Amino acid sequence: MTVLAHISDLHFGREYPRLIAGLLQSLEEINPQLIVVTGDITQRARSREFQEAREFLERLSWPLLVISGNHDIPAHNIVERFLDPWRKWRRYFGYPLEPVRRDKDSIVIGVNTARRSGSHFDWSRGSIGSSQVDTIAGYLAEEKGDRLRVIAAHHPFWLPKKYRHRHVIGGRDPAMNTLKKAGVDIILSGHVHFAYTHVLDGVVISHAGSAISSRLEAGSPNSFKVVRGDRQRLSVETIEWNDKSFIHAVDQVFSRSQGEWTET
Repeated sequence: MTVLAHISDLHFGREYPRLIAGLLQSLEEINPQLIVVTGDITQRARSREFQEAREFLERLSWPLLVISGNHDIPAHNIVERFLDPWRKWRRYFGYPLEPVRRDKDSIVIGVNTARRSGSHFDWSRGSIGSSQVDTIAGYLAEEKGDRLRVIAAHHPFWLPKKYRHRHVIGGRDPAMNTLKKAGVDIILSGHVHFAYTHVLDGVVISHAGSAISSRLEAGSPNSFKVVRGDRQRLSVETIEWNDKSFIHAVDQVFSRSQGEWTET
């Protein structure tokens, strides 16, 4: 059985130290096989923030899969943003921008959805390109066993009506068509700082809130997710901060039949 902890939107530079201690304690209790970090690790992609984030990640004693978000490329240094947006990412982290982790129970594929610019004024919006989708499909075509198939992206593939103004990921519809055919089971994402879990076109969408930062949506506490299960049954637990510690908030259960997931 797979046990994944999914944390997102740490925003070092706007973090709460007390929540860091609480998160570490909660992760010790969960003891996941893998921690997936879905971007916005820094607030303004400053060197100090990357250094603090690296020190935090080095304290995690579990395997990691870490991807970037739009806050992890320079917002104010336009020259660096356009010429070498991932310079500090490489310097401080050294993580590949699109990592893949396999174990006996799961394959987790990270996709970089942050963009240095776009055809719109809001450059925080992300997208997924056809070549990225083809790469993911290629990895999954090689899968011969029954490992859980997980995608990790920063930008959301679905949003509740209240938050549609924040925009889902660009290129979502053609991407979902291919990802579903490739047998993707669950997509992990962040970016908008509240937690939800939803089924879109037979694929589970699990969205984590901000784990430790002060940048929260109104009425949404700090949170992270825990995914447990296999290709037949999944539970997605939301764990929220209650001013003293991270505690269980809600557990949603999903089952898979004829290649499609539904909530039970």
